Amino acid sequence: MTRFVNLAALALALAAPAAARAQLSAVTDRVQGLPAGLAVPSLGAAAAEEPADLSTNPAAIGFLGGLGLQYFHESGLRPGARGDGLYAGDRFGPLGLGYSVEWLRPGLDAGAERWRRSRLGLTLGDGRALSLGVAWTWISSRNDALDQAGGWDLGLTLRPARWLSVGAAMLGRDARLGGADVPVRYDLGLATRLWRDRLTLSADLLADDEARDAFRSDHLAFGAAAELWRGVALGVQVQLPLRDLPGDAGDPLGLVSVTWNAPHSGVTFAGAGVGGRGGWLGGARLSQERYRSGGPGIVMPTVDVDRELRRRRVLVFDVGDRDPYGTLVTRLEAARDDPEVGALLVRIGGLPLGGGRVEELRALLAAIRARKPVLAYLEGGGTREYWLATGATAIAAPPGAPLIVNGISTSQLFLRAGLARLGIAFDVVKAGAYKSAAEPLVRDAPSPEAREATDAVLDDVFGRFVAQVAEARHLAPERVRALVDQGLFGAEEAKEAGLLDAVAWPDELEKWGRAVAGRRLFERGAYRPEPERLAQRWGRPAVIQVVRVEGIIARGRSRPDPIGGDGVAGAETIAAELHRAADDAAVRAIVLRIESGGGDGLASDLIWREAVRARRKGKPVIASMGDLAASGGYLVAVGADAILAEPSTLTGSIGVFAAKPDLSGLLAKLSIHPEAYQRGENARLVSVLKPWTAAERAVLEKQISAFYRQFVARVAEGRRLTAAEVEAVAGGRVWTGQQALERRLVDRIGTLADAIRLARERAGLAPDDVVEVRRADGGGALARVAGRALTAAPEPPLAGLARAFPELSALALLAEIGPVLAIPEEWVAPEAGP
Repeated sequence: MTRFVNLAALALALAAPAAARAQLSAVTDRVQGLPAGLAVPSLGAAAAEEPADLSTNPAAIGFLGGLGLQYFHESGLRPGARGDGLYAGDRFGPLGLGYSVEWLRPGLDAGAERWRRSRLGLTLGDGRALSLGVAWTWISSRNDALDQAGGWDLGLTLRPARWLSVGAAMLGRDARLGGADVPVRYDLGLATRLWRDRLTLSADLLADDEARDAFRSDHLAFGAAAELWRGVALGVQVQLPLRDLPGDAGDPLGLVSVTWNAPHSGVTFAGAGVGGRGGWLGGARLSQERYRSGGPGIVMPTVDVDRELRRRRVLVFDVGDRDPYGTLVTRLEAARDDPEVGALLVRIGGLPLGGGRVEELRALLAAIRARKPVLAYLEGGGTREYWLATGATAIAAPPGAPLIVNGISTSQLFLRAGLARLGIAFDVVKAGAYKSAAEPLVRDAPSPEAREATDAVLDDVFGRFVAQVAEARHLAPERVRALVDQGLFGAEEAKEAGLLDAVAWPDELEKWGRAVAGRRLFERGAYRPEPERLAQRWGRPAVIQVVRVEGIIARGRSRPDPIGGDGVAGAETIAAELHRAADDAAVRAIVLRIESGGGDGLASDLIWREAVRARRKGKPVIASMGDLAASGGYLVAVGADAILAEPSTLTGSIGVFAAKPDLSGLLAKLSIHPEAYQRGENARLVSVLKPWTAAERAVLEKQISAFYRQFVARVAEGRRLTAAEVEAVAGGRVWTGQQALERRLVDRIGTLADAIRLARERAGLAPDDVVEVRRADGGGALARVAGRALTAAPEPPLAGLARAFPELSALALLAEIGPVLAIPEEWVAPEAGP
């Protein structure tokens, strides 16, 4: 009976979530009178990856990605024979720990004592492709002879590819029974996983050493299991003897099993037969890891965009996720593909984003909407927030809430005259008629070139806004323009105008969701997608490294922005990340995510050089632009194989300028009289106590012109254009992503997710290949733990002011990279090429 029961347990293994075959060696061991454990649900030596697989291959625990618990009960052929087993396992970094205890009752007619079998296992490995395990077994029984039948086991599993696993186990070493050595058992296994990891096929050769260090093959075992529909798995397995064996051990064994999996639990039932008899087995699973299941799609989780984008802080330190926007994109993509999500509720408040990323998120909402309803709930904001909401299936707002859809605008403060009253002036040298970044410091109004470029950008962005809103809300473009001219609406008024679909209180959103979806839905809290269990896909995944260039580009290490913005993109930090990724064999491609208007020219050039170096080492490099990738940010991008931008990304600005404050007038007003000494005609080139002399200005103009020519050459090389073609779109002019596409400055319109997909393609990876998208981590383990307990920090006040008044960002840039902008004082034109 025990033999059969083990066979039934084997059936359970076959149907287990990892779906394949059961380990039948326990069946034959018990036939031969050995105090074996249950025939635990196992996929064989090569595919063992569950807590209960510890008795099949000690290396199995090394493939767990979280705490797992399993219980099995078997009952079968002999009257009164039954067994129970409890199994647990977890992994801590490279170390795995497993423990099991089994209670076996051989039956009323077996004439043997019952026993308890305990096992402790340890593993060392990487969790995906390699695991080496060792286990020790203790037997407890009222029969003293059985107490010596423990021993120790050794196992190894290698998974060099997604479809291949090779395993070997030595079981029962140094076990004795009745004063004699117990034969050591061997299991040599080979397994393959196909059909998007839903079909597992396995073959094992079972042998022993005849208690004298020999090798005698006993059985061949074959298994097949498939995950079918909505968490249901079906398995079939047979074990065939290779030589004459006594009793049932010489008969073929067979089983059929079925398992139902929920994400964190599962149940299995199996029926097996041997020697004309049959039996059954049942079991249950609880797991921290998420198993594949076919959820009914009745939940409606929430993504609060504003909250997702806030950084968390302890005192003045950012903690937790250092790339909240990248995490938000990942979660939206997961919601699109998650079968348990029947609809998605997106709460939209004030967004700390520009037009580029608003369009990027809107495209993601539209992709979700193509598969399931997306409900946008507007809790505040204005035109940008409403633009994002139009990517949803339906839009609602609270009663009485104002809706501000009044168009787009930009403004500048021209400071020259005001600074002159204080005795402060700025010296500026630039290359490019449209290079207008320093104009607020030296002019009282924008130049004609600056006005032309600004009008073109506004026309492009506003025209696209009108067209997309008109399409989404089924309104004529002229009607949308008229509504924008009105600008301010109450919620009810906006609904009547066709801008909203519903007016609802927060506690009415579940009811609204059911009405939109046309079926039952249950609102759930914040959406936190879980990855599939680690062992679902074998082998080490290919890595796509995302390197972020966010904020002012400066030399040195990345650091916080002095006014609380996106931070300072340190060339030392970013170049080192690119260098490591280029040299890392696991990294198949690199995505440069750029959110920067430039900064120090040499710092930008250093990052560009590392991007080109990565390409020359055979790594595809794809640039993805967010709201802003201009000037030095664009220089970084042209080092990539391909550039993707959003339609409203601000990019280009191929030009150079240098600026220096002159405080001599202020000092005179304060009756402060500096005295300077110098050796060298241009020794005081960067002094803020005087204006530039004609000789100093000539030196700077020469260097600015040289840097500009180099900038144009870099763009021509990267974009495969002639210098004349680049000059036609350069001059420091800013373009939208759509305008840049028409001028061949970018390759296509696309999101960060599109850039990652393109990187996969360029790396030769199939759409269903396992890929790990690796981003910069948070601020350390302690900070991450602390961050979980904190609410999101409000935006620093200066960060909001900087967005409202770009001149403050310019002053922050000045503070970061010194009195000479874009071209450091010690800069000497480098040799061409990286």
